[in-house]
Amino acid sequence: MKTRLLALLALCALPFAAAAQVQPPDDPVGKAVAAYFDKTFANLKAVADRQPTKDTFREAMKPLEDATAGFFGGSFIDTDFVIREVYYPRDFLARGFDLKKVKQLDYFWDLMRKNPTPQLSEPGHGSIIQPRLIAMRYPVLKDGKLVAVVSFFVRTEKFLEAVGLGDAKGYRIVCRGVLAEEDGKLGANAKSVTVALPANEWVIEYSK
Repeated sequence: MKTRLLALLALCALPFAAAAQVQPPDDPVGKAVAAYFDKTFANLKAVADRQPTKDTFREAMKPLEDATAGFFGGSFIDTDFVIREVYYPRDFLARGFDLKKVKQLDYFWDLMRKNPTPQLSEPGHGSIIQPRLIAMRYPVLKDGKLVAVVSFFVRTEKFLEAVGLGDAKGYRIVCRGVLAEEDGKLGANAKSVTVALPANEWVIEYSK
């Protein structure tokens, strides 16, 4: 059950833009969101650039864990989209899980086959046994071909703190027209900012 819940976090999985477009461009939250993902994906790219294997994945991922507040765990995924290794031994049951069994991930795997690029999921809602998480993935390429995918999770509350939404009176994040995360109440003068990614966007409304 835990493994399936982790996989379902990718319901809105789409490629990440290294330079996200923010409208309005002077919005502090929008700029903070773009900067957060620029930095985090640069760190994940460093993992992929090390050409990790199942045996070297944990070593390659360690600097990312150290640099990421709220790091929750990671996985090494083969080209059949089966989890071959996990970062934390506590997640050993996820080894061997075939992510193709999760229908909601069909779009992600199709995109990764045709155009292997970094991907970002919507904030996951969480459950009694699962915290709220955001998943990020990066393709490992060799001679231009996909050889693996490295993926990790960060706690949503740490992301919210980092971008200035953690202390908001209310906020709402909508991904591809679907509500992904919200808390508190939006006031009459709530601000709205759009962070555009390739084939996807986050619309963030918030009241400070």
